Amino acid sequence: MQKIRKRKNTGRVTLQDVAKHAGVGSMTVSRALRTPELVSDKLREKINSAVEELGYIPNSAAGILASGQSRTVAVLVPSLRDNASSVFLQSLQEVLNKNSYQVVIGSHDYQQKKESEVLFTLLQSNPAALVIFGAINSENVFTYLKNIDIPVINVAGESIHPFTLSIKSNIGEAVNFLTRYLLEKGHKKIGYIGAQMDSKIQSQQLSGWNKAMLSHNQSADQSITTPYVATMDFGRQAISEMLTRQPDLEAVICSHEMIALGVMFECQRRLIQVPRMLSVACVEGSSNCDHIHPSLTSVRIDYSKIARETAKKIQKWLADADYDYEAVHEEIIFPYKFEARQSA
Repeated sequence: MQKIRKRKNTGRVTLQDVAKHAGVGSMTVSRALRTPELVSDKLREKINSAVEELGYIPNSAAGILASGQSRTVAVLVPSLRDNASSVFLQSLQEVLNKNSYQVVIGSHDYQQKKESEVLFTLLQSNPAALVIFGAINSENVFTYLKNIDIPVINVAGESIHPFTLSIKSNIGEAVNFLTRYLLEKGHKKIGYIGAQMDSKIQSQQLSGWNKAMLSHNQSADQSITTPYVATMDFGRQAISEMLTRQPDLEAVICSHEMIALGVMFECQRRLIQVPRMLSVACVEGSSNCDHIHPSLTSVRIDYSKIARETAKKIQKWLADADYDYEAVHEEIIFPYKFEARQSA
């Protein structure tokens, strides 16, 4: 006699369990969870009580298949460790969560090959919109972007792809301004330390420094860069190497706040007085620059404000079923802010 294998019970509370506990039909429970405004207050409270008591977790995938709509926004970031990504994510999530959208996050850690893999995984969740922060944009990424029909927002990244919305800051111009500021202060021997140089944005920084130095007839040969993530350790190692090359270095510009902090800590260890013996400045600065001693001169970009603008655009598109976002290719340039502090 053939033995019949029974389906294993997952132990997961079902919609039917909630309906039975509340003494109503399954369709009523489904309606109360999806469109609570269509259910009476008394019935909604009864169903919500059953949901809480049983610990029911709705199957969002089933809802997406039924309605064809998703309440998730996929966000691809280069790193969860750098300040710009974390500030942007926090503000974006706060705004979208207030409007019942959930953020699904993927990170490629500045690895070009990994970028397309993470993007592919994010797109499998059938998001309502996609945000790419600090894009590297490999060829595979372009292929995926051409074959999706959702709004795609490019933030702080350079790309040839026609995004629905691109939000940028002129980071090359910012570094050029910062370099000229130091040159006008009387510094001539100015170095540049940069991380994550696989990114086109970081390459723009290096170019901005280089152009400013050459326009003032100064040598632009003191630069140390890495394709890896910005850390204080890298800052300490880089300034040590740079001072070995050029002991009379007068100033240094760092691509990230974390690198600049490492530079300043190494200067303290070596008894190099900042700014009397060496001026230090950075890009991607935050309020942390105000609290270190001496306070750190920096260029700052309001990523929190950029995130709120991004969320506002996404909500506008998704709320209007007739909005033709595929025909829209908008670009917004966010200004940078220069904060002169004690370190330079």
